[in-house]
Amino acid sequence: MPSPKTLLPILIGAAVGAGGIFQGLQWRSTAAAGDLSGLENQLRIATEENAMLLRENESLRSLAQGGGEVAVPQELVDRIEKECDLRFKSTPVVHRIGTDELRERISASLESGFGAGGLDYRQEAYGLIGWLMPEDKLLTQLTAVRSVGARAWFDAETGEAWVTEKFQMENVPDQAALLRVVVRILLHQHFPPPAEYPGDDAARAYEALHQGAASASEAKYYAEQARSSGFIPLGDNSEAERVIANLSPFIQELTMFPLVDGAAYVTAVKSGGPEKLREAFHNPPRTTSAILVPGADGQAPAELGMPAVEMEPFMSDRAGELGLRMWLEPLGDAGVALEVSSKWKNDRYVFFPESETKSAVVWDVVLESKAAADQFQSAALQHVSAVARKEDMASPEVAVETLGKRFLMVSRVAADRVRFVNASQPETAARLKGLRPAQ
Repeated sequence: MPSPKTLLPILIGAAVGAGGIFQGLQWRSTAAAGDLSGLENQLRIATEENAMLLRENESLRSLAQGGGEVAVPQELVDRIEKECDLRFKSTPVVHRIGTDELRERISASLESGFGAGGLDYRQEAYGLIGWLMPEDKLLTQLTAVRSVGARAWFDAETGEAWVTEKFQMENVPDQAALLRVVVRILLHQHFPPPAEYPGDDAARAYEALHQGAASASEAKYYAEQARSSGFIPLGDNSEAERVIANLSPFIQELTMFPLVDGAAYVTAVKSGGPEKLREAFHNPPRTTSAILVPGADGQAPAELGMPAVEMEPFMSDRAGELGLRMWLEPLGDAGVALEVSSKWKNDRYVFFPESETKSAVVWDVVLESKAAADQFQSAALQHVSAVARKEDMASPEVAVETLGKRFLMVSRVAADRVRFVNASQPETAARLKGLRPAQ
């Protein structure tokens, strides 16, 4: 007996065939009666209905058999190769997948991308630093913004591309989405990500470069369609827009950075000639600062020495200029946030256990000058007062207790270096205040 996976396509195919037979018998009966006036109209309607059934059959067969594939038109392949000045090392394959399964696949990809425990550690560390609020769930929100309303998705971990069961090749938005993920396939074949997670700042710069190039190609395709046929993308994105509107500002910024800043970076680099873009892919920027300021030195700064902590840290990473900007923006003055973050030179945070049940974080930020560090210190003290709900401005090197029984402190490690601490014990904050970086 056929398995459930093969039985469903057989039944649907039989239904489609039977429909055609019965329709033919009806035409014959009608013709025998001498009434042929509506035959052409009946043929048109039957053809449309049969095509719809065939599309549904293809979609259901794909789901029943584990997804299936979508053929990438050769003209699309040629277009992408010409635009990127690269050749596919192997034929691009795009899989079809159900919406629910896509969401699960995205979630699994995110978890594996950060390594064992990576997202769990970041969930707490980001909260202690102040990027996430207590109600924010990092994995849930990152998955939602990538899956809700998605026509296509590229898995940067595996180099595979996916479209949902609703994908229709004749629709311009679907064509554009297919182009975007196939560009990512080509770039992944030639410039795959590092074997090991390079850290948040470098990973965000890599994604901005690749996603920015794909988004720029997608926008160009839309522009050509508008010129040639007057098409304007007016699809209903209300569901996706609602999801984005309900995300934390931090997740919104992370989502828009590769789409906006990444595309702007690629456009700026391409203006210098195709060889400049090839050079950018061969020697990609390793900081978000280089994405935000095209032409800046894209090399990562030397690792910042941090004070030793009593217990083995859970993790340590660099937030970069983007991370600094995202931390400053919620304080209310976007201009000041941009001004201060643009003076970023280096940073590092360490997330570590204080006891068996409590954790803490220490974050050092290095700015280009003492004046810039003064500005950041002032903003950091404002942040401490706001979190602790204190009317008076917090003072440097003084631990401030919050309503949640945490202790926040801002101290000056050097003329150009400011330290932020969030600990569960005042002794931890006091000890870190005087500790100099390990050599």
